[in-house]
Amino acid sequence: MALIDLQKITKDYVNGDVVTSVLHGVSLEIEEGEFVAIMGPSGSGKSTLMHIIGFLDQLTTGKYLFAGKDVSKLSDDELAQMRRKEVGFVFQFFNLLPRTTVLENVTLPMVYEQTPIAEREKEARRALESVGLAHRLHHLSNQLSGGERQRVAIARALVGNPSIIFADEPTGNLDTKSGVEVLKLFQELNKQGNTIVMITHEREAAEFAERIISIRDGDVVQDGNGHKRRTDFFDK
Repeated sequence: MALIDLQKITKDYVNGDVVTSVLHGVSLEIEEGEFVAIMGPSGSGKSTLMHIIGFLDQLTTGKYLFAGKDVSKLSDDELAQMRRKEVGFVFQFFNLLPRTTVLENVTLPMVYEQTPIAEREKEARRALESVGLAHRLHHLSNQLSGGERQRVAIARALVGNPSIIFADEPTGNLDTKSGVEVLKLFQELNKQGNTIVMITHEREAAEFAERIISIRDGDVVQDGNGHKRRTDFFDK
């Protein structure tokens, strides 16, 4: 059974009498433990697709099964609950609190869940150690480099052991060296068993994944398994 099973999903945005169709019957499966890159140019529908499979938005027609559960018709509150329990997010602009320590930033999702202090600090330390930032626990996030900030964001996504991590253009705000370090970190986390779906418009970044799904004009135009994963530096 696939972790994610999309069956002919569509997404339309309605503004008065104007209907804008963004996704046109997308079908695909993502297995637990995969590292998948969804790539395409601006306006291709890749971010809309991520918002749907990440429980941030609802599809218009079709069916979405997550670990066998039909989430196609869930309410906004039910989607929010799935999002909290199942998903970790990494965004292009980090979304960290600037005058807050690294440790506090990583514990934030567990504060909302009312996790006991000792437990959330233990989990945050474990996550920060896994991304190589155990020595930065008490630094403010605005004292870190861009690459370090993205590592903090990845650690925050890891707390709570989500079923899947979504990374939306995770290298888009980084220099080449820092971007490659983040992509290699995703590879390492994937080897440890984490399921990762990365949205990117850069072919070079997508090649660090084990599978590339190409989206254009709201349709899947290519779904490649088994390509040789990239591990070297690239030029933006």
